[in-house]
Amino acid sequence: MMEFKPRTWTLLGVSAMALIGVAACQPGGEAGSAAGEGQSASASKPGGEGEGEGAKPVAAAPAAASAGGESGEAGAANAYSNVDAKSWLGLRVTHLGGFLLIAQKSFDAGQVDEASVLIAQGLLEVYQPDAAELDEKVKELKPSYDAVIAAIDGKKSKAEIQAAFAKASKVTEAARLAAGAEETEVIKGMLGIGAGLYRGVVQPEGNDPTEYQHAYGAVLAANQAFQQAQQKLAHMDKKRTEQLATDIASLLSLFPSVTIPDQPAPTAKVTAAASRAELALSGIR
Repeated sequence: MMEFKPRTWTLLGVSAMALIGVAACQPGGEAGSAAGEGQSASASKPGGEGEGEGAKPVAAAPAAASAGGESGEAGAANAYSNVDAKSWLGLRVTHLGGFLLIAQKSFDAGQVDEASVLIAQGLLEVYQPDAAELDEKVKELKPSYDAVIAAIDGKKSKAEIQAAFAKASKVTEAARLAAGAEETEVIKGMLGIGAGLYRGVVQPEGNDPTEYQHAYGAVLAANQAFQQAQQKLAHMDKKRTEQLATDIASLLSLFPSVTIPDQPAPTAKVTAAASRAELALSGIR
């Protein structure tokens, strides 16, 4: 079974990020104080509730993220800061959906237990930091993911598990729409998260199979968000939308299998592919 690797450094949820953003505009360096207070409060929560890939890291995060896959987590967290704040919650939902997408691929590949772990990781790292806000939008979000885990762990039939996946996917889309995020901001954010997470994959001390799957899930979510918005984007700029489709397909091709290959794509290659897609996206007005 794939190893469950919960995060060991503290991040903030969407609401805390917004508070720090306001504090940053205040005289006297109040943002640093707010960050420190947010870190202490999050660290005191039981069960690692303050952790997560998706939120902007507090001041201490870059130092804590200096080893192994955690450098990728810092890159993913920073992707949120490059997205309009109004789209943060929708990006969070889409990020969580990436774990569902990679879990579905894992299940389809016969890696049943691994699929359950991937969903659990998504709930811990992406859902938990903003559980209250997400539950306010769509109360069925976490229960739908829990139902997939229960179906897998309970050894239900393949048809029952697939039905649970389908329901969770439908609820995720409803939550994304309820969050009211801008489609281009979500796509941009997921491209940044995918590239950021991939920074933790290829490491001198050994490649990280968990981070590979998390990055792959983020890219799958970016592609899904693009496909859902493709018709609208094409009306805005057909040529650039076609280029974006090509660029996202090229990025996806760098993830040839659901589990990490013996020779994963170099980090620079993944970063460049994501950057090309972001460039095409930025030209669509």
